[in-house]
Amino acid sequence: MAAPIQKGTDYHKTFGSKAYLKTFYTSPECIDEDGEALTPIFKEFHEIFNSTGRLKPESRLLDVGSGPTIHQLISASRFCTEIVCAEYIENNRTEIEKWVKKDPDMHDWAPFFKFVADLEGDSSSWEARQSHLRDAIKEVIPCDLTKPEPFPPLQYQFDVVTISFCLEVACPDRETYSAAVRNITRLLKPGGTLALAGVTNQTFYSFGGYKFFTLHIDSSFMREVFEKAGYVDINIKSFPATNPENNTVSDCDGLVVLHARKAEI
Repeated sequence: MAAPIQKGTDYHKTFGSKAYLKTFYTSPECIDEDGEALTPIFKEFHEIFNSTGRLKPESRLLDVGSGPTIHQLISASRFCTEIVCAEYIENNRTEIEKWVKKDPDMHDWAPFFKFVADLEGDSSSWEARQSHLRDAIKEVIPCDLTKPEPFPPLQYQFDVVTISFCLEVACPDRETYSAAVRNITRLLKPGGTLALAGVTNQTFYSFGGYKFFTLHIDSSFMREVFEKAGYVDINIKSFPATNPENNTVSDCDGLVVLHARKAEI
């Protein structure tokens, strides 16, 4: 009998951090066995954080639902000197801490830094960018987006929030998704920038012998939720899946990047 789709507290037992990294994050160009690539995400985050001029030096960043990854922070880290990573699963938090401390067992993110450095026009800067990001990550804290108070008490608001492949897998229904966005928004300064990467019309993703639940949403729903939460200048870009009918690790129809600004009221 096949294992039931995993969700919620199942993650503590069945989500293998290293298996996840090996399946989806060996390089920016080769994410899984069916050829889905995350390069559009890296290019969009590069544009958001290097072309809009929204971030000022020494900005504070909150990364929500980090998983065991740090790739989503590379572009923004040019401006952010104080970064807090918030993640549900202890093993995922441990993976981030291993990378920060240069533990011999850490995941190799060098290909991702090289890719972003090339986008920025300075391929020789990738090692320095790694050191800069390590210095910038100040805390790795637990969070649970399904709770009314999902984060430990934080002493300040942030200039930027990043969210990557999190809300649709953490939230069991649309009401919880909307509430999570409102809770996150309270931690963002008026006028602050939010950048989100996710998937659309997905009900599961799989690796390591397990299938994991994903909330089925589309870009129209996302726009509605973020508008109601008080965001303006909402920009959404979609990238269709290249081979959805043969994709065995996910049934999504594409990737999506949303960036917006919290209204100044």
